[in-house]
Amino acid sequence: MKWRNLKPVLILLILFGSFHLFYDVIYENHLGEGTDSDILYPYLFARDFWTGGWEGVRGWNLPPCTTIFPDLIYAILAYPIVSSIYWFHLVFGFLVFCLPYALARSLGLAKRFSYLVSLGFFMFAGLDPNQLGQFYFPSFHAMTFFFVIWTLFELDHWNPKKGKVWFRFLLLMTLVWVSEYWFFINFSPFLIFYALVRLRWQSVGPLSMGFVGYHLAKSIGKGLRWLGIGTMGSDNLSHLTKLMNTFHSILIDPNSVWQTLVHSVSNQEVLSEWFYWYLVIGSLFVLLSLFRNQGKDFFLEFVFYLSPLISIFILYTIQIEPNIRYLYILPFGILYFSFRLLERIPFIRFGIPIVLVFGCFWYYLGKHSELTTMVKAGETKRNHRLECLSEFDPNLPGAATYWPIKYSYAFSHQKWTLVPFTKDGLYYPWVANSTWDGNLKNQSFVSFSWGVTESKENLENWKGVRLVKACEGWYFFRRN
Repeated sequence: MKWRNLKPVLILLILFGSFHLFYDVIYENHLGEGTDSDILYPYLFARDFWTGGWEGVRGWNLPPCTTIFPDLIYAILAYPIVSSIYWFHLVFGFLVFCLPYALARSLGLAKRFSYLVSLGFFMFAGLDPNQLGQFYFPSFHAMTFFFVIWTLFELDHWNPKKGKVWFRFLLLMTLVWVSEYWFFINFSPFLIFYALVRLRWQSVGPLSMGFVGYHLAKSIGKGLRWLGIGTMGSDNLSHLTKLMNTFHSILIDPNSVWQTLVHSVSNQEVLSEWFYWYLVIGSLFVLLSLFRNQGKDFFLEFVFYLSPLISIFILYTIQIEPNIRYLYILPFGILYFSFRLLERIPFIRFGIPIVLVFGCFWYYLGKHSELTTMVKAGETKRNHRLECLSEFDPNLPGAATYWPIKYSYAFSHQKWTLVPFTKDGLYYPWVANSTWDGNLKNQSFVSFSWGVTESKENLENWKGVRLVKACEGWYFFRRN
């Protein structure tokens, strides 16, 4: 590998290591302070694969965004090397840390400012880990950035006379349709315009590969289900019906639709604040760009600026509530447009990145003791939960609601059998391996003598159970 290709990775590694406590805070927020066990799905899938082969993963039920590629591929390749839960996720976190830099570079931002995009996103997440920290974990849509970077590369190197170009783009679109629907919600409008502006009539090629990839992805999903791995295909989602209903509402009463759309954003304090700053900074960039004759480049940047607005409208039409934890384009866009503005200021644009990095590090040192305290608090809570769990007999199967199961399987040294049930007492094998439960899945909820739930309200609805221990947000119960 040439030095010029290796140098950005080394700089990003230095930045990630220098501000590493932000990652530890993110990790402990989701796997210490909380028990966000969807994060553990790729790790446990890989563990089942390496301990049981194909039979070990038969019975897994994957979410609509399966994250088969690249998250699960990373998990399977990395597990034999970094089987420690912390290091497994730390390596993934660094790979994700590099993505904002790579996306900013793909959009034309200078290297010195692109490093700051990755660092700024990392600091945003470290300071608000519950909302933005999931970006640094597998199975939470961070790899949307990876697919966008890949798509931009393929469009920039499109040559309809070369068969391998067609094949690569078909592979890309198939993997996107299999793994990451949020790619289309966040970035597809911009990428479609990008293809039309850059390739003109040749854009028919990439667009057609997108449709072919959709049908190939459906076949792959059916194949996985035939092999015993459950997937929720696009045919299980009623998005088309929801789209038609929304457009019908727009024709009848557009004002009501607009008010509802605005309310869906303003009703969420965190999302509305991010959206406000995005509009302010992005609008300033667009306004200043109007005085520069940039032609196609300005048009594409303007479409990119509109992308979050389009995404929120798409979410509204398919009746999914907007959430900052999935609209990563907002914090990325704030950083990207901020540094595009700084990039245009003469005299200071070469020195400002160094000043900002030192400023960030000075701020980080001031927060060091606070961040360390947050990390220790998360570790303590996780250990306390596992101590409480160890008071029960691991040889006696228990019932559990969703969150504690994968968490216990990943962190406990004992071999537990916790069978998943909904708050209504129905078997619920969501994003988990149903073979873990064996024949126990056929037993009714009332047949289990003990269990654990992360919601105390459930205990009030379940008859014949009593609370025996409350432990860091987990509630252990026994049946009378």
